[in-house]
Amino acid sequence: MKFQQVYAVVDSEFRLLWVGGEWDEFALQNAAQHALANHVLSTSLLAHIAGDETRRLTARLVETVLQTKRPVRVQYRCDSPSMARSYQLTIQPMKDERALMVHDLKDAWHFSPPLNIWHYDPNARDCKCSFCGDIRFGGAPDWTSCDDIGDRHPTHVVYEVCTRCQDTVAEAVRLVLEGNAFTPALDSEEVPASGQSRDQRE
Repeated sequence: MKFQQVYAVVDSEFRLLWVGGEWDEFALQNAAQHALANHVLSTSLLAHIAGDETRRLTARLVETVLQTKRPVRVQYRCDSPSMARSYQLTIQPMKDERALMVHDLKDAWHFSPPLNIWHYDPNARDCKCSFCGDIRFGGAPDWTSCDDIGDRHPTHVVYEVCTRCQDTVAEAVRLVLEGNAFTPALDSEEVPASGQSRDQRE
């Protein structure tokens, strides 16, 4: 498994001020040419997130870090049709009401058979959890693990957040608000030398 990290710095208005690491490589792996660094700098992070609940929870995580000046950490999935990928998101406070978001690839494995290629469709009946990748078919009340779906994966989905992942994010926020934050490995006043800032682009 190739080591991969993706970085972004956002301000209190969620503007992307800097991106780095394998940002462009990751965008191309996900057929998201529109999300290359040249196109996203100075735009809102939330504008690149599909699903109202996903945007709300992401904003909540960033706002909690800016409010408390403490880091938060959550796990999530970002799969492709052929490969499952488990990431760890760490959000750390910086100076001047900014936050550093670090996405670390922790594990990856191949789907066998591969999943159907899916597309976001706001009118789709099937739902996909933005955090764990699980599926809720049609009007079914329960979510089905993305690891158990195989070629039954729907081709059109709307992104939501399952109850389990909502609880996970709520617990991460609660721990930070109570002062139970972990000690970050990366100095929160620094960002890696690679990558490009908005100022470098302008």
